[in-house]
Amino acid sequence: MSAPVGGRSDCGRTAKGKGVGFARSHRYLILGGASALAAAAASLALVLSFSGASTAAPSKAEYLARVAAICRVYGPLLDRVRPPDVAEPANVIAAIRIVLPLVKEQEREVRALTPPRELRAQLGRWFALQDARIAKLEEALRAADRLDLRTLSVAYVAFALAGSKVGRLGSRMGIPHPPC
Repeated sequence: MSAPVGGRSDCGRTAKGKGVGFARSHRYLILGGASALAAAAASLALVLSFSGASTAAPSKAEYLARVAAICRVYGPLLDRVRPPDVAEPANVIAAIRIVLPLVKEQEREVRALTPPRELRAQLGRWFALQDARIAKLEEALRAADRLDLRTLSVAYVAFALAGSKVGRLGSRMGIPHPPC
């Protein structure tokens, strides 16, 4: 038999190549598994820290800071809407169509927070007032769809007047007004 080119046998090179390739792929497998495990652990830590699964309610200061953060998002958006003159129904309708989804979303986000025990009764009243205000906006929008301008105006004014009650109660609790 003739010797392979280069003077070496294929047997040694093949065995050596397979051995090195196997060790290298094994290291990549271990490295990949460790990376996947680290990523899973990090994801689990994030989910647990932000899931609200903790049974402990936040302190009053922590809760109010979270509410204020939500209000800082929606307040400037609501401030962009100029309060319309009730004598101009088209402007009232346009303002309601912008404000209503923002107010609903803001309330939904505040409701999603776990309140401290000491604020729960007051927050119940505050949310009831907020719900009544939102209901007035919805009533005004339904009236606009029917072209019932009297009901539109009355409901919108009721929404605006209820804002001071919500603001006073919120201020007593420490909720910023405006923007909440």
